[in-house]
Amino acid sequence: MYTRRDLLIGPAPQTEEDGDLLSSESGAAAIEFGLIASLIAIVLTASLTRLGKRQRRNYNCVKRAMRGKDANRFCKKRGA
Repeated sequence: MYTRRDLLIGPAPQTEEDGDLLSSESGAAAIEFGLIASLIAIVLTASLTRLGKRQRRNYNCVKRAMRGKDANRFCKKRGA
């Protein structure tokens, strides 16, 4: 729980046992969360890129059909 002093001036100085970096696990948890977040970002980027490419091909099929042009191999495979 925060006190008025914590909110106005800042938290009180850490005690010696709180500042022991070798026994602290907060850094390891932060690194793990960072790795998980980066993995999620990579998976989202890859999947959205692939989805975007498919959507672009689908729109191109519709555009070709509306202009009266022959469908390419992708459009024929999709049934457009």
